[in-house]
Amino acid sequence: MKKITKFKSGAIRDSQEGKPDFTETISWTAFNRYAKYMTGKKSKYGSGNFKKGIETWSYEQSLIRHIDKYMRNKYENGNDEKNEDHLSAIVFNAFGIIHNEEQLKLK
Repeated sequence: MKKITKFKSGAIRDSQEGKPDFTETISWTAFNRYAKYMTGKKSKYGSGNFKKGIETWSYEQSLIRHIDKYMRNKYENGNDEKNEDHLSAIVFNAFGIIHNEEQLKLK
């Protein structure tokens, strides 16, 4: 039986127990930067392009390339696509892998 939360007003709702806590577990500052990155890519790739099905190997290859560029730019005075937000690209590729893994669970 599901636990119920009772409010002072007398209203009731399902308990938050076992549900993801988005307000306390996400950096909204980082989330905003990622959203700006993704919004900027819509003109090149289209809205929701990744939902059409990018294969995991492609995400993995891109993930490693962006990690390489980020690290070389930061620690070795690299000059690799300095205008690209490599950290957001890393998040995109990691999220893509997670998306694919979760989609496989639904099959």
